[in-house]
Amino acid sequence: MISGGAPVWGIFNGITANTIGRWTDLASTLGLLSLLSVLIIGIAPAKKSLRVFAFVMFVVSTALFAIINFSTAFIFTLITAILLFVYFMTVEKRFSATPAVATDTLYTPDPSMPAVPASPQGSTLSAGFIFKPTFLLSILGLISIIFLINPTISSTSGTLGDVVTGKFNVSNTEVRPSFSATLSISKAALSEEILLGSGPNTFSRDWLVHKPADINTTPFWGEAFPFGVGFVPTQVASTGVLGTVSWLIFFVFLVLLVIKVLANLPESRTMRFTLVSSLSALIYLWTASFLYTPSLTLLTLAFVFSGLFLAATRQAGIIGSRSIRLTRDTTTNIISVVLIIVVGLGAIFLGFVAVEKATSAFYFEKAIQLSNQTGASLDDIESALTKATQFSPADVHYSALSRVYFAKAQTIAASTEGTPEENLAIFQDAISKSISSAREAINLNSGSYTNWIALGSIYSYLVPAPLSVAGAYENATIAYGEAKSKNPLNPEVALFVARLEFNNGDVDAARSAIRESLALKEDYADAHLTLAQLEIQAGNLKEAIVSAEQVARLIPGNPSIYFELGLLKYSDKDYLGAGEALALALTVAPDYANAQYYMGLTLAQIGRLDDALKQFEVLALSNPDSVEVQQIIKDLKAGSDSFLDSLAQ
Repeated sequence: MISGGAPVWGIFNGITANTIGRWTDLASTLGLLSLLSVLIIGIAPAKKSLRVFAFVMFVVSTALFAIINFSTAFIFTLITAILLFVYFMTVEKRFSATPAVATDTLYTPDPSMPAVPASPQGSTLSAGFIFKPTFLLSILGLISIIFLINPTISSTSGTLGDVVTGKFNVSNTEVRPSFSATLSISKAALSEEILLGSGPNTFSRDWLVHKPADINTTPFWGEAFPFGVGFVPTQVASTGVLGTVSWLIFFVFLVLLVIKVLANLPESRTMRFTLVSSLSALIYLWTASFLYTPSLTLLTLAFVFSGLFLAATRQAGIIGSRSIRLTRDTTTNIISVVLIIVVGLGAIFLGFVAVEKATSAFYFEKAIQLSNQTGASLDDIESALTKATQFSPADVHYSALSRVYFAKAQTIAASTEGTPEENLAIFQDAISKSISSAREAINLNSGSYTNWIALGSIYSYLVPAPLSVAGAYENATIAYGEAKSKNPLNPEVALFVARLEFNNGDVDAARSAIRESLALKEDYADAHLTLAQLEIQAGNLKEAIVSAEQVARLIPGNPSIYFELGLLKYSDKDYLGAGEALALALTVAPDYANAQYYMGLTLAQIGRLDDALKQFEVLALSNPDSVEVQQIIKDLKAGSDSFLDSLAQ
């Protein structure tokens, strides 16, 4: 009944969730840890114990990084590893007063650090070589390249990625628009609002309005992607020219600062480690933000490391700074006090808002859990959703609340308890609250086509007899029209219109709307199924069979669909075709009683009475009390098919 979108940041939501975000974010974090471990070994003024710990962390992080197998993470890890390799081979060398590697010591380029005895084991690779940062970076880069190539291991095992996924039961799929599709959406969004863009967190709306038509041929035709190919490219559509220029200024400033830092690296190992590690982290994380959309945690780390890098450059004297004494005189003192008060009040306000949103999210999650529990009452779900709206109103809260009230209305409509007057009053109240909640969701987010679909569905329910509510058809038409304007290429919207027209008694308009849906997506199974149902009710058996056959091709392995197709062909006296469809249904679900029954009738119709007898005897095992089945068995044993005439009557 209720569904909640998985947030980008670290809320546990399924097997691939973790405190960082998704497993794709965990892979990015592990890659960063591997790189930082190399820097600790290669630059940090650390003792043997810390370097050994860093080496262990490198091994573990790299192993887990490979196991998660996030292809995009291999790209920006490889880029950063190459840059660091070049750094160690060129820049860092000039700071070593003694040879960086010795055959009897761990890698310790700092002459002030004590040498560490090598392993006594007779390895062909010395401990010093294994601890050499260029060697570790080569290993990390090689692993990234191998997994990016993803070679085939064998014809049975598949690729390397398939083997790792199967061995460790770790699977993560990152689906997002391509770079060209993201640029196309951005161009369309900027054509409408070039200066400020479509606004924050609106890429999903832009995608639904401007997505390419061929997306309907993919399994992701109904997906409302919240981001494009990456976080930063998405900002072009969301923030417009003004925001894009701001991002460019930020990155140009970082590049110029990096050039200045590399030309003025300090002799201090501690300061150099701080500069290079923060620089590596910001390059890694900002490159990641170009190639995919990291979690809120990783995006925050990108800004944190950028700030740390800036602070380190000032501390190293690479860039200058100015200090302002706020207590210099009375005027500046007053201003400073006011600023402190404003900042303090702002922090309190933001904290209060955060608590409200967290509490609201708690109750919404509780409502989702209740809706998935067998036997949970609608009243309990309603109570949780009401509290969620009270703490922090959101369109998803009101949309879910609308569905709860609608479910209540449907329940009372089918109830045989209570007086008709009481049930009518409860029904009207539930429908009224359902409509009110749906409209409130639209008020909070009128750009969401699903909110308009929800409102239209309520009104569509009120159109046919015996309800026949005045104005319901018109309101549903308006709502579906708004939904179509916000998602013009979605075949589902046209299908909702078809059901509305059918509820209104206009079969031709319903058929036309279904054809429109199929024009948008030829293989849309729901549209073919709805068309089959419409043709059945209209008495067009041949057309219904054609649609049912299409559904069976689109959704193979569904016994219910095979049964419906067999039943249609049986009604059309195509007994051979009916037998084929019913046989498929029984292959998938051997105990399907209805399919067994009509399979027996079909066999009898084509004269295979012995096979029909066997079929009904099997059916009798699961339906021993059926008088009809026992009579048919009796007739078949007597070699008679007279029961077919009686059933036809």
